[in-house]
Amino acid sequence: MRLRGSETVLAVDDDPSMLDILEEVLKPLGYKVLSAGSGEEALAMAASHQDKIDLLLTDVMLPGIKGQELAKKMLHSCPDVNVLFMSGYLCPSMAHSDSEQGFEAFIQKPFAPNTLLRKIRKLLD
Repeated sequence: MRLRGSETVLAVDDDPSMLDILEEVLKPLGYKVLSAGSGEEALAMAASHQDKIDLLLTDVMLPGIKGQELAKKMLHSCPDVNVLFMSGYLCPSMAHSDSEQGFEAFIQKPFAPNTLLRKIRKLLD
């Protein structure tokens, strides 16, 4: 399985060090990464971004708009966006596919870079 990509990923996490890690993993492999520290910031970024956002990679627990609500709003304005949730908390309801709401993937933190990359490629390919 190839791990490289050229797609645009909107990464959302309230932990700046997590956003740094995501950029360090994704950018060298060709992904364009937009980083936001909150759901509100992510929505504003998505609204002003001219190109397609291929993947919303969001933490479940965010201040203000939570990850699931952010995903719903993103899917409303960008119906083709793929969504990958991540969390350091045990989220049994998120660990399974929730296709009815358009939520298809979850990754538990901490995760290995290759695990993340395989999940991303599975969604985007």
